[in-house]
Amino acid sequence: MRTHWITIVMATSLFLVDAFVLNQGFLAAIVIFIVLIVLLPRAFWTYRTDRGIGRRRLTTAGIYLLAGFAVLSANAIQNRIADRRAVFLGDACLAFHSKYYHYPQRLQELVPEFIPSLPAAKSLSGIAFVYIPNLKGGEPMLFYEAVPPFGRRFYHMESRSWGFLD
Repeated sequence: MRTHWITIVMATSLFLVDAFVLNQGFLAAIVIFIVLIVLLPRAFWTYRTDRGIGRRRLTTAGIYLLAGFAVLSANAIQNRIADRRAVFLGDACLAFHSKYYHYPQRLQELVPEFIPSLPAAKSLSGIAFVYIPNLKGGEPMLFYEAVPPFGRRFYHMESRSWGFLD
């Protein structure tokens, strides 16, 4: 039973670090790969000869698989939330443009007239939106890091469409 607690602590650490600190899913993908290629075949092989040890190994593999898929799910949910928040900010920028005939120079100019406060792109991992006003009178850029340090997801306000850079 002690080994299951160690496994649970390790899996929880993986979840917290990869889902909220790194926010990439890279470690989770490696863990899932190792479980599928090494741990599960080893557990099934052992289960044939010693059901007790085989059951413990299957449980360990299941815990790591669950943690890995939980990380990937948490990252996907955070990206969906960031997408909705970007649309909200984009609509506020368009409303600002309609009223003042130019886009704001900073997102802070939207508060409190168009939005109550500036949202973070991903509140659990602390990733913020990046706003770059276009100085030539065109559409500004609004993006966040979907998969840090690359994978920047751009929201085009006027066309209400998405694009990726990196």
